[in-house]
Order: sequence, then C-alpha cells, then structure tokens
Amino acid sequence: MFSIYRSFFISLLAITFLVNLPSALFAYTTAELKAFQRSIVDYRWQLNPKFRKIIRKNTNYIIIHTSESCLESALRTISKGIKLPNGQKTRGGHSNYVIAKAGRIYRILDKKYRAQHAGLSMWNGETHINNASIGIELVGHHHSPITDSQYRSLSILIDILQNVYNLKDKAVLTHSQIAYAKPNQWVNSNHRGRKYCAINFIRSMAELDTTWAYDPDVRAGRLLPDTKLATIFYEDSLQAKQEHPIYVIDKNLTAWAIAGEKFNSPNTLYMLPDGLVISGNRIDRRVGWHNIPNGTKVFLH
Repeated sequence: MFSIYRSFFISLLAITFLVNLPSALFAYTTAELKAFQRSIVDYRWQLNPKFRKIIRKNTNYIIIHTSESCLESALRTISKGIKLPNGQKTRGGHSNYVIAKAGRIYRILDKKYRAQHAGLSMWNGETHINNASIGIELVGHHHSPITDSQYRSLSILIDILQNVYNLKDKAVLTHSQIAYAKPNQWVNSNHRGRKYCAINFIRSMAELDTTWAYDPDVRAGRLLPDTKLATIFYEDSLQAKQEHPIYVIDKNLTAWAIAGEKFNSPNTLYMLPDGLVISGNRIDRRVGWHNIPNGTKVFLH
C-alpha cells in the first residue's frame, strides 16, 4: 500500500520540474527521477502557437484561480484561448498549471514564462501582476469546495515553486485578492470586487501559514474595499470583527462598492438619512440607484 501512495505522489511531483530543486527537498533515486519524467502530464503541446512566450524578469507571487468550468473546458480555454464577447479570441497561455479535481497536475506553460492569468490587477502598489507571478488554476467553481486531492497536489507544487523562487507564504494570493475594477456606473473610483475567483481557497488546507492581515492597496487609499473579500481574507478588517457590519454611502463609497453582488438583495437594508428603511430589492423602484442620498446606512446580513 505504501508503494502505491509513493508512486501517486511521484506522479504529482513529476509535472513540476526536475531542475533547480534543492537537493534536500526531494531525495529520490535516479530511477524515481526517471519515473517523474515518464508520468509528467505535459500539456504544452496544446498551447496556442500564436501565444508569445516571454520570460518573466521577476517572480514575486503565486496566484491561485478557480477555473469556473470543468476540466475539459479549462484545459481547452487556458491553453488555446478564450472567445471574447466581440467575437475575437485570446491567444491562450492563461495559466502555468491546471490541477484537476482528482489531483492530477497539467503543465500548460513552463514556470519561467509569463502567463496571461491575472488581468487588471494590483497588489501592494504593483500593477500588471502577470509580469511577476505564476498562475495555478484549480478546476471547479468559487462557490464549491476545493477537493482534498487538489489541496494535496497544490501544496506540493507551491512548496516546489517557493523553493525555486525563494517565496514566502505571503506571496501566495488568490485572483480575487489582486483583481480590481475601474470606475463604472456604480463606483466612481478604482475598487476591489471585480473577481471572486478562488474565494473558496482555504490556506491552511494547502499548508500555508503567514498571510496578509489587510489589503495593502485599500489601506493606502489606492482602491476602494470590497466587503465580501475583506470578510473572507483579512483578520483586522472591520467586517471580520462585526457580525452585521454597517457602512455609510458617500461620494466615494456607493451601494455596489459596499454590498457587491448583494447590493439589490432583500437581505441588504438601506436606512436613508430621514430614517426610512428599504430593502435592496426595492431601492430601484422606491428611490432609484442613482438617487440614493449620501449618508444612507447599509446593513449587510
């Protein structure tokens, strides 16, 4: 039985890489290293030939994603490209690795190359996170649990990448944490909350320890906060310390910036300055989203 489990983990490790690894990390025999090579699920041959390979100058982050699709769809779109609403198609290379629900790892793009996975992103004042990060896609959806097998494989892969690039646990983030959106009809400033990709990621399940206790870009005033993300990821956030957080709408903090996708939920309550309380599903009819007065309190449940 032990040999079966050992072979299984050898297969998982094989998908990563056999160079630049500290000798003390994985002390395998020559025969075992050859077994690594034979069991690699190398998907690079499916990469869109139009994708331009660019070697990253720096590797500062590992970004975790959820594919929001099944394995077949994820492998196809991440390697070949995504069809856009305007009819055009991207050139693929949307992640370095894909991890199936059963734990098998697929290498889409060598770890040294820049993947197109982070989109409009910022972390600690650094933008264009694609230029400084490795992307890992977990097959599944952000509203469904990540499997134990995925966590086991991810933990091994992260450990190897951390050793190669000398990265601490704080360098491992989710796409939802780094993505941001530009001003729109609901929010007049750059803000978090554009993506909820991998909000179901539990760091301890991937054997990760130290993390950020706050969003550095929100704290520095570069971006407006997203209450849902703050509640999930940050220990010192106001949302994490209150059972039912309260926020006040003003010229910089709109209903969408506060409540996100729950802005029009019947469970989200708005107290106007005159004391009138209206549920989110009635605001449009009673007041109008563009007419909510400053000073309106928002109660999230």
